[in-house]
Amino acid sequence: QFTAAAILRLEEQGKLRTTDSIGRFFPAAPADKRGITLHQLLTHTAGFDSDYSPTDYEPTTRDIYVARMFAATLRTTPGTTYFYANSGYSLLAAIVELVTGQEYEQALRDLVLRPAGMLETGYTAPQWAPTRIAHGYQDGRDWGTIVERIAKPGAPYWSLRGNGGLHTTLSDMARWDVALSGRGVFADSSRTKFMTGYVNEGLEGRSKYAYGWAVMQTARGTRLVSHNGGNGVYVAELLRFVDEGVTIFVTSTRSEQTATPVVGVLSRIAFGQAYTLPPARVAASPAALKAAAGVYAMADGSRLTLRVRDDRLFADAVGQQAFQLLASGDTVSPPMAAQLNERSRVIVAALVAGDIGPLRVAVGASGPDSTQMATQEAELMQGRRERFGAYLSMEVLGSVAGPIGDVRTTVRLNFANGAATNLYTWGRDGTIMDVGARPYASVELLPADDGGFVSDDQRTERGVRLTFSPAGATARTSSGTVTLRRVVLPK
Repeated sequence: QFTAAAILRLEEQGKLRTTDSIGRFFPAAPADKRGITLHQLLTHTAGFDSDYSPTDYEPTTRDIYVARMFAATLRTTPGTTYFYANSGYSLLAAIVELVTGQEYEQALRDLVLRPAGMLETGYTAPQWAPTRIAHGYQDGRDWGTIVERIAKPGAPYWSLRGNGGLHTTLSDMARWDVALSGRGVFADSSRTKFMTGYVNEGLEGRSKYAYGWAVMQTARGTRLVSHNGGNGVYVAELLRFVDEGVTIFVTSTRSEQTATPVVGVLSRIAFGQAYTLPPARVAASPAALKAAAGVYAMADGSRLTLRVRDDRLFADAVGQQAFQLLASGDTVSPPMAAQLNERSRVIVAALVAGDIGPLRVAVGASGPDSTQMATQEAELMQGRRERFGAYLSMEVLGSVAGPIGDVRTTVRLNFANGAATNLYTWGRDGTIMDVGARPYASVELLPADDGGFVSDDQRTERGVRLTFSPAGATARTSSGTVTLRRVVLPK
């Protein structure tokens, strides 16, 4: 939304229009992309893939990143289909630089942040003291900070610049909320344009995408303008109930406990509705933790592994039913889960061996060319080996249904000193819509007052509650109870 705000400010200054095509700024753009408009980039309808880099921290220049976008086949005809594409906002950031003659962060400060009074928001320009920057935590380990990762010359690189990774403070976000209410930054016409929903985000049309915002109607008939973001470690949620004068901003820095589940409860509290608080964090005895720890098998052979770490209980799932249980609080899987799990296994096994063939086939004609894909996958694997040590094995965790009829498969890659995940989003036609890579995180199970344990997503009423016996465990889910058998592993 900050990149979108910069574009609107430049439009106010007469330096561009959202109806402009990218050919105005990139005269050498290929014919199939030259007519893409800024409006289409802003609303994720330009037809680009989500990313053209294996990680947020690959050292790409603006010219290299734009060249990758222009060389790739579009996934859809521009203006016809919504598909969330980080790359579109990187291209908008490139346009901001070309129009202003400044680096993106400096232009953003001049156009948006300073007028809003947000002097502590940015990538690196605010020069915060290191002790003020919140560290991320993944699987009980200090992940470090994004600021550390973008400290090199030329960073933030172009897979991140303009589409994510900004740092801010609660005070600055309060100033942003004031600016969005109409004081000091935008003309009324720009502010309306900024937060008007233009295209359906999902098939049901429950929310529409504006310029860096999702716009929807609440059950009370009022308007909610919101957006979130995250990288698997950091998560931020911003909700503006514009008709009711309520704004909720929540952030988190621990992969096992994200901000997202909290906002629903906070919204219900704010509007006087019935709500369920997260389970009280009662103390679990060492004996109870020890009794719960172990490996549990489900009917399809999938396994749930519970481990004690720092006097807390964490769960890992491998296999469809166990993964579905932990991810959604139920065991009802998407119809194509088994086939997509197997296809994902073949893809990752080939990638580890340096073969992009199965991924190339699954992505289809809309994906990047083979040379680019091979380079990106090799760099991703090399970066993981540098961080986590030698590669050991991979496991297909499972597939869950997405919000727009898609299916999302997670594959964990195990290294000597950690793990990472490959995420594949499959469309209804059986091709991969999106490829992602995230740090791996276990799910924390909180001790409950009845002697059992509940997953942290219990606050959304979609979690799972486990109680234990010598023979196994019973999971209370949203659709009934499921029995898990304790597995005795060979010594």
